[in-house]
Amino acid sequence: MASRSPWSGSKTHTVTQREDSSAEARRKLEAMFGGTPTTEVSRSSNAPERQVFANPRKSGRTPSKYRLRLERLRIAREDSEIIEAANTFLEHHQIPDDLDVLYKLLRHSSEPVIREAIGQISSLLMQGRVVPTILLEERLKDVLTRTQEPVTRTYVEGLQSQIAKNKRG
Repeated sequence: MASRSPWSGSKTHTVTQREDSSAEARRKLEAMFGGTPTTEVSRSSNAPERQVFANPRKSGRTPSKYRLRLERLRIAREDSEIIEAANTFLEHHQIPDDLDVLYKLLRHSSEPVIREAIGQISSLLMQGRVVPTILLEERLKDVLTRTQEPVTRTYVEGLQSQIAKNKRG
């Protein structure tokens, strides 16, 4: 005898089986994701259907201070905003290996911050995690026009040399 599909049979039997399997699947998902099983609501009733998963943004969790400071630095556009956001971030954290943030730090007014960003970019280049771009080359030229300390100029020239070798090799 051929086996029957769970979806075959009378229409009433099929709808009941679908609702049962749907309810079972929902219970399994809720159990898997830490929800509590909901009581079944008949499809024919006018009761609103309960939401199975909570919206993560409304979960009551607030972003960490690290994330807030990093995001503030990422969205900064003007030099004064970048400097203020970078100073706040660097008071509490080390320079991240986020290339966009590192490019912004090259616009900072403090040469030790610029040197640290150059060192981080150089490290990322050596690891092959960064491809030199025109933007990077332009930022380095800009840093050279603003630098006062010979050591910063040495850092910039070293990174420019590393970029040139990377292009050749």
